[in-house]
Amino acid sequence: MKNNLKCSIVIRTHNHKNLLKRLLGRIEKQKKVLKPEIVIIDSSSTDGTREFALGKGCNVIKIDPNEFNHAFTFNLGAKKSKENIIVYASVDIIPKDGLWLYHLIKHFNNKKVAGVFSKQEPIPNFNLIEEFKLKKIFPKNNMTLANFSNASGAIRKSLWKKIKYDENVPYKYIGGEDQKFAQETKKKGYKIIYEPKSTVYHSHKYPLKTRLKSAYFIELNREKVDKWNKNVAMLNYKKRDLVFYLLKKCAFKSLFIDLLFGGILMRFYAWKGRRDKKKN
Repeated sequence: MKNNLKCSIVIRTHNHKNLLKRLLGRIEKQKKVLKPEIVIIDSSSTDGTREFALGKGCNVIKIDPNEFNHAFTFNLGAKKSKENIIVYASVDIIPKDGLWLYHLIKHFNNKKVAGVFSKQEPIPNFNLIEEFKLKKIFPKNNMTLANFSNASGAIRKSLWKKIKYDENVPYKYIGGEDQKFAQETKKKGYKIIYEPKSTVYHSHKYPLKTRLKSAYFIELNREKVDKWNKNVAMLNYKKRDLVFYLLKKCAFKSLFIDLLFGGILMRFYAWKGRRDKKKN
């Protein structure tokens, strides 16, 4: 039976033409749903992303890259969306099948539902460290350690107008605003639903430079970060379990370069952040 709920899908881009082309192709193949509005928040792409999106009939909102932070773009996407159900989709997700969107929005007939989020599966062998973590967060038994996720998640706009994403982040790339939104809506008696039938593939490969920058700024803003992330952390694990996982996969490059060498460098940059914090 077709779902007659209308939704807007918000996608954020910055030189992501190929990824956007893949995602829009998957969206076009979604079944049992009405055609969604597509809203693109584009950080001044120079690779033809904006032109491609306009050619596909998307509503494209251009921002300066310096304006970017996660919460700001989520709020802007919600503000510019026409429909009451807002679906946030990271440009690098890959919906697993043609019912991803149907299962994601079907719960909104219930007025007490504030948000729904998808199951995330790693792209096999793309990033084995993240693969280990995602399998912990979204295990095969259809349970989850996550509170919510805007990588593939939907919210009710009428509720967003009362509880917007908090843009007062200590460091603009740190994230966590979707977790805080979930906490605030639950306090008001609304439901956040995890829907494993709505499944996406989602994996990252963060450059070492980005990881080092994050380690530095997190320590530079430690008190603010801890306050921001209070009750938000989704995953605790033993490092030895990750090491055994990488050994089992014969992922020696990930083990020695990404985990060991990268870990040493991150600790060094974290130390620099603590040192510079004391100077200030």
